[in-house]
Amino acid sequence: MKSYDQFCAVARALDVVGDRWVLLIVRELLAFGPSRYTDLKRGLPGIATNLLADRLKAMEAEGLIERREAPAPVGAPVYELTDRGRALDDVLNSLARWGLPKMLGGPSATDAVQPQWVGLIADPALRDRLAPGQQLVFGIRTEEGSVRVTLNKDGCSMERGLDGAVDVTLTGPAQLVGGALSGLVTLAEAQRLGLEIDGDTTLLTELTDAAGASEGDHA
Repeated sequence: MKSYDQFCAVARALDVVGDRWVLLIVRELLAFGPSRYTDLKRGLPGIATNLLADRLKAMEAEGLIERREAPAPVGAPVYELTDRGRALDDVLNSLARWGLPKMLGGPSATDAVQPQWVGLIADPALRDRLAPGQQLVFGIRTEEGSVRVTLNKDGCSMERGLDGAVDVTLTGPAQLVGGALSGLVTLAEAQRLGLEIDGDTTLLTELTDAAGASEGDHA
């Protein structure tokens, strides 16, 4: 990775994570935990195979990730974040908050869309509003796929598919799901616009209403 050659904490941080794709690799590993190379490639549409390999090697050298052999039935090497890599969670949450207004117009015709990216909106928007010991498990189902999201005060984790129990499931376009999770639209408004909601909405409504009120305070 190239260096800015500046004795500055911001520049030194960007020396490590400023290259294209690095923070998005961290995003996928924060979402799904230890992942195979093929899993990462799936979650990073548009990245060249050789570039992903180069980025992983550089991130391992910088101490952001480690590579280990996974036991059966995985039977393939997996990559996982180190403590230093996981410390980027707050950085990504801040970027997500900052970037949310850029999503209001919805995806462009050339944008890739994946359900885990929508699910990550819930982390900065809702996590801090959960009480200690409180947990929300929800499903997201879009045209592009589905994920099961577990959210508590410690963070956000995901699994592909909807195996396992959930409190509530949101089904619809990614833009509508993201709008509801961020509090930019209420769940009732999202339903009127076509979002399907199944399950117990009590906690999700409480959290998203609070998120919406907070967005209004900053408007």
